[in-house]
Amino acid sequence: MPRRITAAIASCTLSLGALASGAGVAAAAPSAPAIDARAAAVDRCSYQVVRSDDSRYAYSVRGVVAGSARELPVQKEDFVRFSGGWLKVAQVDACSGGQGPAPETLSVVGKLENPEYYEPSVPRTIRSDAVKPGASSLIPKAPALTSVTRLDAATVRVTWEPAQGNPDRVLLMERKPFYSSEIDLWHPYTFQRDAPAGATSMDRKLERNPGVPPASRSHAYWMRVIKGGFVSDLRAEKPTAVEP
Repeated sequence: MPRRITAAIASCTLSLGALASGAGVAAAAPSAPAIDARAAAVDRCSYQVVRSDDSRYAYSVRGVVAGSARELPVQKEDFVRFSGGWLKVAQVDACSGGQGPAPETLSVVGKLENPEYYEPSVPRTIRSDAVKPGASSLIPKAPALTSVTRLDAATVRVTWEPAQGNPDRVLLMERKPFYSSEIDLWHPYTFQRDAPAGATSMDRKLERNPGVPPASRSHAYWMRVIKGGFVSDLRAEKPTAVEP
């Protein structure tokens, strides 16, 4: 699965000496954060953070509550392909250890893994700006998957309810066996299928290659939507399994 690599942008100095005043004054432009992140509440305790990803780093989400920062445990996370590319979506628990005030801000920290293999110029720690979470109304709701019907030995029809709230994209998620020639192995892989506008069903082919090991034969389907840069609640996804 592709991962977006976000590089730190060095700050530049803008000379004002060439302006009409002729004064030799310089101002430094603020550098962009190494991690691009946004956040919104899913419910009272769960928050969704959508961020850029650099596979060299291990990430954590920190929340500031009453002026004190702490790391928030991840409930569920996944890579999602947005219109601009792949981003990591993580949902974190702000109520771990008991109910408390909602976090004032959330931020992402990345720690370089295996730093001994990198030049000293590679940052050991990268950060996002502190972001104030948006309202739960920003999190779209995925339509319910209503049935997976076998049409023949190798084909199923997946049907779902009409999407509500005009999402930007409706996605049929499909987990099925995938053959990797690099490692000469069949393994489960999740595909993100874009549903045509207004569609409420899609026919999918089952992978029935005899070389697929029994533990990897199962297929599964579920729905997901994207709207305004956020994704439907990852915790609410309930895959429907099918055996080929």
